[in-house]
Amino acid sequence: MTQLPDVLADAQLRLFFGGSFDPPHSGHASLPRTIAEHLHAPFAPIVYVPAARSPHKHSRPTPSAHRLAMMELALSEVANTWIWTEEIARSTHDPSIPSYWATTWKIVQERYPSGSNRFLIGADQLVAMHLWHEYETIWQDATVMLRDDHDDPEQLLGTLRSLGVWDAKQIEQWRAQICTVPTLDVSSTRIREALGDPTQRENPIAGLDDRVHRYILEQGLYTLA
Repeated sequence: MTQLPDVLADAQLRLFFGGSFDPPHSGHASLPRTIAEHLHAPFAPIVYVPAARSPHKHSRPTPSAHRLAMMELALSEVANTWIWTEEIARSTHDPSIPSYWATTWKIVQERYPSGSNRFLIGADQLVAMHLWHEYETIWQDATVMLRDDHDDPEQLLGTLRSLGVWDAKQIEQWRAQICTVPTLDVSSTRIREALGDPTQRENPIAGLDDRVHRYILEQGLYTLA
């Protein structure tokens, strides 16, 4: 949906989760709710924002219609979630323009001036944040999802210091924006690799919802041929 429901305007906290979701997996479905609980707002609305084309990826994602259909299946039993197609809708005017999160976030802030708006990123996106379009205007609204038995917060902050982009005060601000989440051994990349292997393609794949898996097989997605 391009428009979001009016009920979001009354929320004290709104979480936004952008990405390619190519394909969506169990981590995409479960981790945002974990963050909401960490922020003492377990029933906060979660808005998924599929990108038309990420400015940080060279290859084009699976067509939007398929990704949206898979997301609807993956999130069908996850309460209080919405899929917002704002970035996909913008791309129809000029498909050559990447999905800039700063543009999306400006729309969010204008639409929801009350309460708190946060967007979720991983450790890899934190390290690359200074490469984002107009990152100076949005970084303070990010919440970093840090895997509890995989990522070291101090090592991550040390990496930020070594970049020479962030000052000491900003580093401490980043520290406050980190939330630890359970480590899930799942990724869209590994799922695509399994789907591209004829010996694994039709077998159950860890982290891939059975309904999404059936859709992929029916539509012939992620084949290497």
